[in-house]
Amino acid sequence: MLQRVAIIYLAYNSRPYLEEVTASVEKLNYPKEKIDFIIVDNDSPDKSAEMVREFVLPKSGKSLPKVTFFPNPVNEGFAAGNNIGIEHALLDGSDYIFLLNNDAKFHPDALKEAVERAESDASIGSVQSLMLLWQDEGIVNSTGGMVHFLGFGFVRHNGRRVEEITVLDGEEIAYASGAAVLYRASVLREVGLLDPELFLYHEDLELGWRIRLHGFRNVLSKTSIVYHKYEFKRSIQKFYWMERNRVLVHFSHLKWPTLFLILPFLVVIEAFLLLFAIKGGWIKEKLFVYASLLSPKWWAYVWEKRKTSRRLRRVPDKEIVRLFTGKIAHQETRNLLVQAIGNPFFIVVWWILKKMIVW
Repeated sequence: MLQRVAIIYLAYNSRPYLEEVTASVEKLNYPKEKIDFIIVDNDSPDKSAEMVREFVLPKSGKSLPKVTFFPNPVNEGFAAGNNIGIEHALLDGSDYIFLLNNDAKFHPDALKEAVERAESDASIGSVQSLMLLWQDEGIVNSTGGMVHFLGFGFVRHNGRRVEEITVLDGEEIAYASGAAVLYRASVLREVGLLDPELFLYHEDLELGWRIRLHGFRNVLSKTSIVYHKYEFKRSIQKFYWMERNRVLVHFSHLKWPTLFLILPFLVVIEAFLLLFAIKGGWIKEKLFVYASLLSPKWWAYVWEKRKTSRRLRRVPDKEIVRLFTGKIAHQETRNLLVQAIGNPFFIVVWWILKKMIVW
């Protein structure tokens, strides 16, 4: 029996994409009566909400599945915005939740293939769709999320041609990107939703970590294809969220012995990051990260998160770090210093440290 799926679409500044995204939902090879299309508008400045009312809602229950619309009066960020839709779907009895980015659209078989992959094994907590570029379907955007042992999160194979990569259908990944992921509803009820305190960046990484902590797996479905109009935007503000959140997530979930083991290298990477911040013009944001992390508010947050982590934990750190990497591989931010010195050094360091983590 086909399961009931809620598609959550966070429509922030989505006017350029909404028509094609909606058309892709109409073409899904999945029974419309088994789909709930939930749209959340995060107070879009481009008046996306008006387009949803005029263009999408009249199709509800006709060419589209049933559409539920939540116009959010404020922009609460990626996590809180998606959580509005997720909470509604869970209360409404959905079996699966699919998060779709505002600039992503489905291949007709994407939902069916993702659900079939999840149904193949009860230990699967999330299914990452194979993400290809909307503007060039021969280029990969993501085959799953990777976690560096010092906290950086990035996607695999971004920018590679499809024929150049080798991935297995159903292979385990560290976490699934929130741009195109199917979550098992029963697992979300156990581990919780996206963390709104993170606001932007690392929310999907942190949720994927909790899923693995609780003994479930994040996997890739290479037959579930989503097209993502991804373009790297070098926003200065994003560095604040990325840097703050990578530290918060690491200190929230790693056991103390693991943190003490990697602490010297966290200090080393900070020296490199300060140089990059000065050179890149985001030193003010980096200093704001330090000020934020020294706030009692955030240490209280970490303390509470660690209590949640202990409650959820069913696997040891050696299992969690099994999928971590020592290589930083974000193609749009290639740096000769990282490639020539940083990566070789940290790859060797992580090879040694990972063998020492036996708890």
